[in-house]
Amino acid sequence: MRWQWLVVLSSVLGLGSPVLGQGIPLPAAGSSSAVENFSTDGNGLRTEGDWLLPLRSSADRIDGVPDRGWVAVGLLEEQAVTLLDGASGDPLWQAAVGFAPSVVRVDEARQVVYASGPNAPGLVALDLLTGELIQAYGLPAGVLDIAVDGVTGRVFASLPSAQSLAVMAAPLRVSGAQSDPSEQPQARNLPMPGPPLALAYDAQRGSLFVGLAGEDPLSLLVVNPDNGELLARWRGGHTPEAMALDAERQRLVVLNSGSQDLTVLDLSRSGEALQRVGLDWRPTRLALSPDGRWAYVTSRDSDRLQLVDLQTGRLAASLRLQGQPTGLVMLDGRDLWVVAAGIPALRRLQNVEAQAIAARRSREQAALAVRNGGTEPSNGEASQQEGALSPEGAGVVTGRVLDIAGQPVQTGVLHLAATPTQPRQTVRIAADGTYVLPELPAGLYLVDVEVPGFPLTSTQVEVRAGFVSTQDIRLPPGEPTRQPEGIGLLPDEPVYSDELARHLSMALKELQPQRPVLLLKGPLGPDPRFEPLLPLTQGLTLLDRDERYTSDLAKLKVIGDALGLRYILLTQMQISRDYNRQGNSLLNTALRFVAPTVPVEIPNFTPNQLRSRGVVVVVDLQRDRPGDRARYYEAYGRDDVGGDPMFEDAAAGLFRLQVRNMVPVFVQQWQANNPFSG
Repeated sequence: MRWQWLVVLSSVLGLGSPVLGQGIPLPAAGSSSAVENFSTDGNGLRTEGDWLLPLRSSADRIDGVPDRGWVAVGLLEEQAVTLLDGASGDPLWQAAVGFAPSVVRVDEARQVVYASGPNAPGLVALDLLTGELIQAYGLPAGVLDIAVDGVTGRVFASLPSAQSLAVMAAPLRVSGAQSDPSEQPQARNLPMPGPPLALAYDAQRGSLFVGLAGEDPLSLLVVNPDNGELLARWRGGHTPEAMALDAERQRLVVLNSGSQDLTVLDLSRSGEALQRVGLDWRPTRLALSPDGRWAYVTSRDSDRLQLVDLQTGRLAASLRLQGQPTGLVMLDGRDLWVVAAGIPALRRLQNVEAQAIAARRSREQAALAVRNGGTEPSNGEASQQEGALSPEGAGVVTGRVLDIAGQPVQTGVLHLAATPTQPRQTVRIAADGTYVLPELPAGLYLVDVEVPGFPLTSTQVEVRAGFVSTQDIRLPPGEPTRQPEGIGLLPDEPVYSDELARHLSMALKELQPQRPVLLLKGPLGPDPRFEPLLPLTQGLTLLDRDERYTSDLAKLKVIGDALGLRYILLTQMQISRDYNRQGNSLLNTALRFVAPTVPVEIPNFTPNQLRSRGVVVVVDLQRDRPGDRARYYEAYGRDDVGGDPMFEDAAAGLFRLQVRNMVPVFVQQWQANNPFSG
């Protein structure tokens, strides 16, 4: 399949042109178009110090060409890719791609820049020197990460929404003329056991490392990209969102946003974990220093750049930056280029390791001064020191205490059990549900959670040396602290049942104005307060053959207690279409030429063949018990006006009309026999 791309070159618009970029003249030395907070030498090159290089729009992941000092940047709002000279800050070219290129990857050996994104229709290959389009690969879903085989030039892309990997051959170049993208090989998809996130390719072993989303402890896959064969599964951490391969030292560094840590795996020993380093902030992107000593980690939830010393396996420092840093790349062995979410600028940080070491020493000196009776450093002095390590062998645990609905509790205490080296301690839960346990030696600790309205709960927390870990505590169901009075509506899965629940929720707000009404799950999905309780409704069998409540009524009781509901209404829609399966003979004939072995039947029916039945079961969570007969109400809909045959999209409108017409019928029944009088 050949893609047609809309290409913008100055003021010229072309459709399907292979030329996607153009050379951009370099501004004069010292031009104001370039960088804030910098100085230049006589040749117009930037000198020592950090730079802030303005961009035409914000960016996410970036990549570099270390040998030439270039930075490839995907401009999100501009929907373009640009190549910048790191020595001068000048743009070398800019190419429009027609989508937000949130991920770019450079194949320096073949002089190709690849770009894609979660909302892109595929992946494009651009010439590194000119920005011209070489190849456009069509893909079934958006791309989150890209890896390149440096030997063969193959390209790998992770497609989380399709739960697959795309494997593409290196783009072909035709000397003396532009190549035709339709004549070049397209992508091959390899299914994965879960949504793939980060990728890294090991050319020495010919293996592709794939990080999977989710909480599976074996989250790192080793895949044969030739046939998709799963070679091994390793422990990489929870939600490995970024990876970096240190081929010289045979290490794979995995950044885990779910478990908020960094894992170093030994490739020579089948992925054995060498280090596990906790991080102060939930990580996003990762880069390694050329010597493999340092790992640089950004966080979309904070303004910090975290530096991990891989030699000691410790978090060395967290440096404060402007905005929330995301993509980063190392050039020249010491200059780190960083972009921040929503900020149209590229920042260069020079000699970051020296800043980290200075920050650590400054913190250690400040701590020593305090222990010797001095004063703590001022806010300005401490701004670069925050996030550095606790004393050797100690750590901190923080998190939230949540009820079964996922809502933070507002009061309570945590009792930290005594150990041979630590006395029993009591920590109060803050009004927003958060807690912070004091600095403790590494190990497992027993914590008793005491919250009014809930039974006393015991849990274990793990303190890991040298960092702040996050652990939420979820309480079991308990007696509600207030009298439940609300009404919740819960539809079943068949079509139009959620429509019925939505209309009834609006009617109940008028019929029962003194009670809060909550649509637990509607056409737009579950209510955020109800979403954590969704697992309780899976496999729910509320009524037996005699229309009596089963023991599953207890699951609804848990939902009601958590959300303050006295009543839960379960809605169901039963619809009937008497299909006329003759279909459209002309359309059938046309389709059979395309798929002659597949029988094609286009169902159609007349309006007077549409029937529907709505059922609402009203559960009183305080009075009803297993074995009690259920109270349910019925309403019917039908169309007897006749008419020409119609198809599914037209019938859907009539079924929705029948749903709306059922609502007054239910309201009349409840007015005659009020089920909410308790």
